[in-house]
Amino acid sequence: MKFWLIILIIIIGLLLSNCTNSYVKNKKMITSSNDLQKFVNVYCNSKEKQNEKVIRSCGVAWSKDLLISESKAIMDAKLKIADITQHTMVRNEKITHKENSKGVSKTYEMNADNQLIEATIAGYKIIHKKILKEKNGWRTLVMIEYKLT
Repeated sequence: MKFWLIILIIIIGLLLSNCTNSYVKNKKMITSSNDLQKFVNVYCNSKEKQNEKVIRSCGVAWSKDLLISESKAIMDAKLKIADITQHTMVRNEKITHKENSKGVSKTYEMNADNQLIEATIAGYKIIHKKILKEKNGWRTLVMIEYKLT
């Protein structure tokens, strides 16, 4: 009995994973913001994995011009990789204590900035690209892979 239950669970899991893959493969047009969100989640989250040897990043962009949409998506993915590999965090904190007749008032202020200066992402490879028609323009999603040395 347990054997058949395990087999049934495996079959259902395989069918569900195949549905999401066919959803991405067969999608040609984005019709709403919910549709876009679902598609990006399925497309990016299923492929965007990294380990100590490889970083994969998903880039998404829209433009009325197809080539601009592709260039923007690639730049978006490269920026995410550069942020992982070559970013600098700058943080400033300010804590103030003021005493008055009613007691002590405390304030806290923190400013953080993620800086990326002259990053080089050479040797990346586009492993997958999907172009969709959206309203009067093009939505491009790219998955790039960057090998760590």
